[in-house]
Amino acid sequence: MSFQKKIVIQDKATLHKPRVCGGIAGLRPVNEEDLQVWDMYKEHLEKKIQDQFKVPKSHTLKPIQVATQVVAGMNYFFKVELPDKKYATARIYHVPWQNDTHGKADQVAVHAKLSGNPNEDLGHF
Repeated sequence: MSFQKKIVIQDKATLHKPRVCGGIAGLRPVNEEDLQVWDMYKEHLEKKIQDQFKVPKSHTLKPIQVATQVVAGMNYFFKVELPDKKYATARIYHVPWQNDTHGKADQVAVHAKLSGNPNEDLGHF
């Protein structure tokens, strides 16, 4: 009886972190669906970010990346570029089937600290 060893080599570029139930997915570019959610809460997001970080109202806040987390609805963690090349992290808790919560200020939170890296892990939120 002969035994053969099987060696599997996998390129690091194809390795993925395992998804954990309830975990936060990795950051990715913002798509149209994400922007629709952003726009529902835009007024509250802008006010909270402008007040918290003294961002001029003339600066257009634009989300550049997003990560999502499935909960009893969906958490959207948006990375938002500020004028000084710093990045704020804003969370929207969106429940698509509860129309009465759409666009409400209490569905929005902004992390207290800024980041200098748009790719910084969201574990700090």
